[in-house]
Amino acid sequence: MILAIDPGTEKCGLAVLDSAAKVLERRISSRVEVGEEVSSLVLKYRIHTLVVGDSTGAKSLKKTISRLDLNASLVFVPEKNSSWEARKRYFMENPPRGLLRLVPASLLAPPTPIDDYAAVILGERYLKG
Repeated sequence: MILAIDPGTEKCGLAVLDSAAKVLERRISSRVEVGEEVSSLVLKYRIHTLVVGDSTGAKSLKKTISRLDLNASLVFVPEKNSSWEARKRYFMENPPRGLLRLVPASLLAPPTPIDDYAAVILGERYLKG
């Protein structure tokens, strides 16, 4: 099991994936509460690896995680295009309805934050090697 984290300045996407890349849980946490959320998920799923995106907020998140007493390794993965892939994944799982079906997905904006989908993308990248 891994916990993938898409770090941001105000919020973080969190996703728990098993070794087959099946998503067991995903959520969005405020930056203030992310330490508590990470600790909770590590205990709940007995996670040994934290996968973190290497761009926005990564250094700050590393400091937050280092203050926690977790028995888990920390691995950084490239975030390049993860937001775009997350947006694409969001619309695959939540197709537009009504007249919005006629609009190309590339022109639509998700109605909710998709940081949790970005975390899934980062986790899948790590698992693919």
